Amino acid sequence: MRLWCPVLWCMWSQVVVAAECPSQLRMAYNASWRPYIEVTDEVVRGTDIDLIRQLLSQVNSRLQLQFVPEKRAMQMLQQGQVDMLFAASYTPQRAEFAWFSDAYRKEQNVVLMHRQTLSLYPELRQREAFMALAQRKLIGVYNPAGFYGDTFEQLKQQPAVKQRSLAVYEPDRRLDLVSGRRADYTIADNAAVQLDLAARKDGSQFEILPFFLNEADIHLMLSKVTVQQSCVLALNRQLTAREKTTPVAARSVLGSD
Repeated sequence: MRLWCPVLWCMWSQVVVAAECPSQLRMAYNASWRPYIEVTDEVVRGTDIDLIRQLLSQVNSRLQLQFVPEKRAMQMLQQGQVDMLFAASYTPQRAEFAWFSDAYRKEQNVVLMHRQTLSLYPELRQREAFMALAQRKLIGVYNPAGFYGDTFEQLKQQPAVKQRSLAVYEPDRRLDLVSGRRADYTIADNAAVQLDLAARKDGSQFEILPFFLNEADIHLMLSKVTVQQSCVLALNRQLTAREKTTPVAARSVLGSD
């Protein structure tokens, strides 16, 4: 009997690992956001998507992508209609209904302005000057579901700033509004917007201000309605193992800014 103990322990361990996460996890997506997700007619890929598929396979689960408009995704996660969201920033409010994995990359938020607008206010290249003028008069357009750090979050909740702000989910439309000078600035992920500008004919009209509005860890969010905390811990173990075994250069390819 003693000879069989290691075998039985191995079999039992595999059953426990398999039971930690559902056999498939439904994750919301809605559009391309390179380099993290790229949606084509044939396949959905991207640095975040490839990494998530790898992580789930290591916990005996499978990724099921579910198309969801961005404005509904958070509510559906809260209600358990989807199991997971990616590219999420931690907030205490979100943690009331969602588990957060360990960080799997960093996000750097930058501010974009039209060069002609910036020529009127060259001092905006300083972060403090930008925050002061954004509070007093600038018209901003940004993703209403986005989180750009506590400081900007407090600023955008001020009544006068709210009244001037434009809430737009689609990143191309946000850039269009700045390009047409119907908004003074927008906020974007640094890595993603570099690719967006390179693909636009008017990309040279924009300038990225030389500071990060916010720099934060990025996580997976998992619904507390449908996912057990043990599954999150299993995913965290895989993220920890990846940090130990993956060279820094390779980790950079998988989504760090």
